[in-house]
Amino acid sequence: MERYFTDAVYAGRVGDRPPELERKEKNLYADLSAHISGEEYLRIEEELNHFHEELGKELFGRGFMEGMRFLLECLSG
Repeated sequence: MERYFTDAVYAGRVGDRPPELERKEKNLYADLSAHISGEEYLRIEEELNHFHEELGKELFGRGFMEGMRFLLECLSG
């Protein structure tokens, strides 16, 4: 449960989503904590953090390229 709170604080996600979704996520964290050892949880959390970093870079790159295409279309049109 405490992992949920620290993740929410560090990610700055408190209040960004509907309460039902927050509750479901909190329950998921509680279930994971109950079924996964601390070492396994940390390993999985590290892998997920790495995945999110890579995904963020990819999405930023796509958004940047689409923005540049749009800008060039505006300038040439």
